[in-house]
Amino acid sequence: MTEEVSAARIRRGLSYVCENLEDLREHLAQLGRTAELDRLRRAVVDKTESPATPLDAIDRIVRADGNARGAYGDNARMVPEPGPLGVGPAAEADVAFLCPLSACERVEWAEPTMREAPRCRLGEVPLRWVKG
Repeated sequence: MTEEVSAARIRRGLSYVCENLEDLREHLAQLGRTAELDRLRRAVVDKTESPATPLDAIDRIVRADGNARGAYGDNARMVPEPGPLGVGPAAEADVAFLCPLSACERVEWAEPTMREAPRCRLGEVPLRWVKG
């Protein structure tokens, strides 16, 4: 795996962890292994180390316990959910929210009903917004 492919995989994994943080925390708590998630958070927020090592550790732990998606959210044998009918790609003027730590690939599109920006679950700060 090239360094570029590895970095992209880590960013995708961090996106998956951020979006599913509560479920992963609950799963790891049941196993008594939340220290690995805390280590990942420090790696991302405080930049204490590369997030690759704690992310890989979490992936091994949850896969060994039967979670097919692991910490990267891939390789599960699942049918993808269909998207909403009539919704195409974002228009140029749409607002998107991105990772404020520039650590992952998470993107959330703004909706008219939003009262505030979505939050980074790892960094506990609002996502940064960009306008197309």
